[in-house]
Amino acid sequence: MKIPTILLILTTTISLQAGDPKAPIQTQPPPPTSWADGKYFTGNWGGFRDDLEANGLSIDSYYVNNLAGNVSGGFDQGTEYADNFYLGFHFDLEKMFSWDGASFLISTINRAGRSITSEYVGSQFDSMQVVGGQTIFLYQVVYEQKFADDRASLRIGRFGASDDFNTSPLYGYYMSNAFDGNLRAVLFNTQFSAYPFATWAARLRLDPTPETNFQIGVFQAQDDVFDRNNHGLDFGVESDDGVWLIAQLGWTPIFGGDENTGLPGHYWFGAYYSPWDGFSQFKSTETTDGSYGFYVHGDQMVYREQSGSDQGLTLWTAFTHDPNENIAIMPWQLNVGAVYRGLISGRDTDATILGLAYGKFGDDYADVVESRGDGRPKHEIILEAAYRYEFTKFAYVQPGLQYVIRPGGTGRIGDALVLGVQMGIKF
Repeated sequence: MKIPTILLILTTTISLQAGDPKAPIQTQPPPPTSWADGKYFTGNWGGFRDDLEANGLSIDSYYVNNLAGNVSGGFDQGTEYADNFYLGFHFDLEKMFSWDGASFLISTINRAGRSITSEYVGSQFDSMQVVGGQTIFLYQVVYEQKFADDRASLRIGRFGASDDFNTSPLYGYYMSNAFDGNLRAVLFNTQFSAYPFATWAARLRLDPTPETNFQIGVFQAQDDVFDRNNHGLDFGVESDDGVWLIAQLGWTPIFGGDENTGLPGHYWFGAYYSPWDGFSQFKSTETTDGSYGFYVHGDQMVYREQSGSDQGLTLWTAFTHDPNENIAIMPWQLNVGAVYRGLISGRDTDATILGLAYGKFGDDYADVVESRGDGRPKHEIILEAAYRYEFTKFAYVQPGLQYVIRPGGTGRIGDALVLGVQMGIKF
């Protein structure tokens, strides 16, 4: 594990990027009166943090770990531990050099540990959300320019599609990768680059009204996009690389009142396409082109306890379909979930979490698995329930359980009961 090395860096940190699925989810607190009331474990550094931010430098750092054990079912019983550390430096070029609307971001990630999924459960969806690319990465190297009174922005550099597309802060409450981060089947089926893997990319976002937004992204498609041995340092563009395109249209209404009294919702539709001819096929040694698909998401607060409060119940659902069964492992996925903030009296920022994920395997993929004598995968279902206990505004612990139905989809592996806990701290 590399944690002792990176702990030497942990004296720096700041506020998290909006919508980051791995970070502890925060509310807007009153001015802190003590260390425990502050937003960061390391505090305000005697005012030095505020001085840095006033001069344009923000430092973003957090640590999340997962401890999980398979107590029944699967193909064996056992426990594993994994963790994720993020460190990012955000430079506000407007504050530094009077460069209107400009900023620069550079970040690094360290991941370590193993997942119980490969060792004990055997499912397609990973039970531990911080597993994937276990090493040190250079992640984001991004220039962003805002214009049109901040109603438009352009990002260019190296980052993942998951930073802007197919993601919601609600997903970050879950420990299973069936929910966390992104609608997972999109990653299985195409070249969707996701945290902690970055590619050369550009993203344009437009916010024509307070309730509508549109994004379009262009990303590098390459054979080794998910090769952790490159540590995010392979900046080359090869002759056989291609492009991967994505667009997303969003709507963020507030029903029955204003932002303090109404019920906010977030809805979007996204579609992707790539003409790259490097997609591997299940039943052919030849690669192919023309990967495409779509996804939809909707979340809606349906009950708010009182005006101006975040306490209440939010329901959400997400769905994706990729018609290319010659290259798509899981052409269909449907998720539904519920998050209630402040369900227990006196615990206003805690969250109670429920979720169900259903994934259907493609016929071509199933044919290949069946031809090996491993049975025929049909579908896999994940149920998750958890409770996030917010110790402070910068730290939480979240015990929970997952029930994995038909791990791997074939019915040959017993349904698994996974008990786990994830913890996060914002430095």
